[in-house]
Amino acid sequence: MDVSQKNVHGGHRKRLMDTVLRVGLNNVSDIQALEFVLTYIFPRGDVNELAHSLLNKFGSFANVIDAEWQDIEKVKGMGERSAKMLHGLSKLFNCFSEDVLDDKYTFDYRADVSDYFEELLRYQTAEKLYVIGIDPARRVKMKYHFIGTLDGNDFDEREIAKLITTFKPAYLFLAHNHPTGNCQPNKDDEIVYTKVSELCMDLGLALIDYIIVGFDGIFGIKDKMYYTKF
Repeated sequence: MDVSQKNVHGGHRKRLMDTVLRVGLNNVSDIQALEFVLTYIFPRGDVNELAHSLLNKFGSFANVIDAEWQDIEKVKGMGERSAKMLHGLSKLFNCFSEDVLDDKYTFDYRADVSDYFEELLRYQTAEKLYVIGIDPARRVKMKYHFIGTLDGNDFDEREIAKLITTFKPAYLFLAHNHPTGNCQPNKDDEIVYTKVSELCMDLGLALIDYIIVGFDGIFGIKDKMYYTKF
C-alpha cells in the first residue's frame, strides 16, 4: 500500500469516527456502524469491503454482532481472533444496556414490570432465564441469567439459593423468553416456577412473579394473566 492509500483510509476513519461521536452509533447506517466497530479490530487498512461481506451474509449490524464467532470466521477476511473479538462485542453491548436498564426503573407499578422485561427480553434471540433480585426500594439489587433451553426436570434451584443467600434481596422475579413462541407457560416453565416458589418460601422472601416474554406479549404465571400484548 502506498502513502496516498494510507492517507485516504486514515481520512475515512477519522471522518467516520467524527460522525459516530457526533450523532451516535444508532443514528448511522449499518455499514457505517460496522465499519466503525471493525476499525477497533483491524487498526490499519480499509474495512469497507469486509463490512459489506459481513452484512451480505448476516443481513444487519445487529445480526453480525449477535452471530456466533464460528459463523463470522467463515467470512473472507475474518480469522478466529477477529471473529471472537467481534462476537464478544455483543457481551459488552448487553452488559452496558442492562446496567442502564437497571438504573432506569423502579418497580412501583405493574407497567414498570412490563416495560422493564420487554426491554430486557423481547428482542433476545437466545433463550434465557433471568433471576432478578429487588431491594426494599424496589430497584434491581442482583441479576443473574442462565442461557439455553429450559428443562424443568433438570433445573437445579440450588444455584438460585446461593444467589439469594449471597445478595439477600427483598423480593425476587424470574423472567424467561420464548424467542420463537408465544408467552404462554409450558410444562418446563411451570416446573421451574414451582421449584423456585417453594425455595423462596423456605428462605423467607417473596417471589413476585415468573414473567414470560414471547412474540405475542408478556405473561405472568403467578396470576395467570397478561402484563401486555404486542
